[in-house]
Amino acid sequence: MRNYNKEVENLASTVALGVKIALTEQNFEGVQTALDFVKNDPHLRFVSMLQTDTVWNNDSISFTVKRTIFKTFPERINIPLNIQSNDSILVKSAPFKTSIMNGEILLGFSTDEIVESKQQIRTTSLIVSILVFFIGIFIGFWLAKKISVPVLALRDAALRVGEGDRSQNVKTSGRDEIGDLTHAFNKMVIDLKLAEDKITAAQEQLIHAEKMASLGQMTAGIAHEIQNPLNFINNFSELNIDLISEMDDLHSDEEKKSILKDLKGNLEKISHHGNRADRIVKNMLLHSRAGSSEKQVTNINSLCEEYLQLAYHGIRAKNSEFNCLIEKRFDKTLPEISAMPQDVGRVVLNLLSNAFYAMEERRQDQPEFKPALVFTTGMANGNVIIQIRDNGKGIPESIKEKIFEPFFTTKPTGEGTGLGLSICYDILKAHKGALSVKSKENEFTEFEITLPIA
Repeated sequence: MRNYNKEVENLASTVALGVKIALTEQNFEGVQTALDFVKNDPHLRFVSMLQTDTVWNNDSISFTVKRTIFKTFPERINIPLNIQSNDSILVKSAPFKTSIMNGEILLGFSTDEIVESKQQIRTTSLIVSILVFFIGIFIGFWLAKKISVPVLALRDAALRVGEGDRSQNVKTSGRDEIGDLTHAFNKMVIDLKLAEDKITAAQEQLIHAEKMASLGQMTAGIAHEIQNPLNFINNFSELNIDLISEMDDLHSDEEKKSILKDLKGNLEKISHHGNRADRIVKNMLLHSRAGSSEKQVTNINSLCEEYLQLAYHGIRAKNSEFNCLIEKRFDKTLPEISAMPQDVGRVVLNLLSNAFYAMEERRQDQPEFKPALVFTTGMANGNVIIQIRDNGKGIPESIKEKIFEPFFTTKPTGEGTGLGLSICYDILKAHKGALSVKSKENEFTEFEITLPIA
């Protein structure tokens, strides 16, 4: 359309130039020849030669340009002087000036071909668009069948695997990239299940090792606890044997009465320490009953006292040089609660053992260091609170959030499985309780156990 517009404009200028030359030479036949230059164009609608005159108004100050049609082809057509281009015709004008007359050439060319071409382009574009649309739909369905459906199946299977279902197996019939991906996914799930089985077996072994380590710690403490009353029993029994032997050589009743009095006192002490050993054994049997998972009415203060002695004597059995200042702040008004005493005792024992271990580590690095532990029980917001605070090495801020994760340990290889605190956390969770920690490196660590009273 732009080219056509320029072409008609050039034709109008060419005719105007021809007319100007003919009029200048007063060659009036040349004027007709110039007009005939465009008559044979099949797109021509009209060609007009207009005369323009300047007419002064009555005031002789202003003037009006008057345009008059001088010659037109075809002659029968009536051309409005103010005709403009529209959808069906393109109108262009070109002025000329000569000594004989001034005027302009007005050309009108048909745009039917261009309009028809534009319509054809629109029709063709519409047809192509419809074809592309339907082809796109077809390709979309084909892609959905070949790609989207298998990929969505893989996505759903991956989500289920992430939720713990290791039985996923995505079916595929293709041998393309999607098929290869599906086969790789199925193999990954199988390998993951095998690895998980191995990890589960290893975890069970580590849990068993952790239990055995706790049992060893407890056994050392029990042995130390029982050893004290047994030593008293043995010593007083030997004294009684010596006193009875002396009685055979005595003749005075007063002396015999004095020895009998000593014998009685020694027998009372033997009975006292025998009962103490019996109580220790009975309590340990109560706490270590196989398969016991029922809650019992539990005195938290007594349980804490008992496991404090076990933990302290346990580390003393390993290192006789270790001494610790222990401050007990037990709330005597603490009510009894329903709990599994063996499990809660295991938590307390584990935390106390860790506290003693941390203090012993700091003592090894700082010989002048004095280990000190504060053991507190109390109540808050309907819960029993147990706090164990030591002045050991503390926990670095960078690992504080990791200490409850399974298999995470700060102890050297072979000394810890990394399951102690994780198991403690799970035990308290089963009791609807909680376990939290506060610590500052090289200053203190405080673990807090929360157990519901009701």
